[in-house]
Amino acid sequence: MNKINIIKDNSTLKKFCNKCIKEKVLAIDTEFIRENTYFPVLCLVQIASESFSAVIDPLSEIDMKPVWDILSNEKILKVFHAGRQDLEIFFNLTGKIPRPIYDTQIAAMFCGLGDQVSYDGLVNRFLGLTISKESQFSNWLQRPLTDKQLHYALSDVNYLIKIFPLIKKMIRETNRAKWVEKEFQHLTNKKIYDINPNEVWQKIKIKNPKREVLNTLKYLAEWREIECKKRNLPRNRLVRDEILVTLSQLIPSDIFSIKKIRGIPKTLLDNDLNNILKIIKSSQKIEPDKWPKIPKHSKKINVNKGSLDLLKLLLSYCSQKSGLAEKLITDADELRLILDGEKGDLKVFSGWRNEIFGKFVKLLLNGQIAFTIRDNKIKKIEL
Repeated sequence: MNKINIIKDNSTLKKFCNKCIKEKVLAIDTEFIRENTYFPVLCLVQIASESFSAVIDPLSEIDMKPVWDILSNEKILKVFHAGRQDLEIFFNLTGKIPRPIYDTQIAAMFCGLGDQVSYDGLVNRFLGLTISKESQFSNWLQRPLTDKQLHYALSDVNYLIKIFPLIKKMIRETNRAKWVEKEFQHLTNKKIYDINPNEVWQKIKIKNPKREVLNTLKYLAEWREIECKKRNLPRNRLVRDEILVTLSQLIPSDIFSIKKIRGIPKTLLDNDLNNILKIIKSSQKIEPDKWPKIPKHSKKINVNKGSLDLLKLLLSYCSQKSGLAEKLITDADELRLILDGEKGDLKVFSGWRNEIFGKFVKLLLNGQIAFTIRDNKIKKIEL
């Protein structure tokens, strides 16, 4: 195993980045740790062209500006695999999202390679190689890093730069380049990464929600988000979702009532508990017409199981015929909304999704198509 040098000084980094600037395509990956912090800790950045590559150590005393300049250089295509978390890290550190980008996991979903194909699955499929997962769950914060860790980190981009033209060719041959590009545009939307504390409550699961409860939950979730950013703590490390829901339902009137609630973290100081009480009391003064509306996804939609199964059968059929991953086309929640009579703003009835699946949903609901079995395979029949 050859020894891999890791870039830790500004001079070497500048030379490497000057080479990168001349490239049209670069594969990029990161290693990070997020278990104990709100913001992920960037531990390594790996960059590869077709002819050279390197591992960069952002934890050393190094100025990362040359790397940020490469990421923002719109003349260079940045290739990632499942790059959403990488993009989030770069956005948090620089306030910018790398453009243009290419995500091989998303592209693979347009090539009949299944839902969210893994990186090692792609390497095996296109290069016939097997990646050792021995270093996958390494502590990337430790220094010095072992040669095994560095080889693992660098192999990610060295293989990715080889896979990119192969998967791009498959996309081009199926005339789906524009479809793929639209999905990439969604991935570079700042709203995905620039979290609004006022909207965090919408991601908290709650059974049979009431608007009054959601109103209190909204303000408690906002407080938690702001505090977690300040303290750089994971949300559930400060207060778990289910505790916020319980507080919103019980509406405690004093600190002692809060402390009696099962699961309240002992790490919360009296000052935190007093702030929670203030938020609860102020939320009670909000006029009902300003309470949040119950999100559509929170409503329990009772649909006929047989009807839902039939739509799932159509989805499976359309997925197999098109080679597009089911998850990319739609999900069970959207199918339930369709059966509930919701057809207006659903993604499945616009763009390529409508072409692949949406238009056939309408035909099925209008009784214009049916299914049969021929040669032990499901076949669609137009009536």
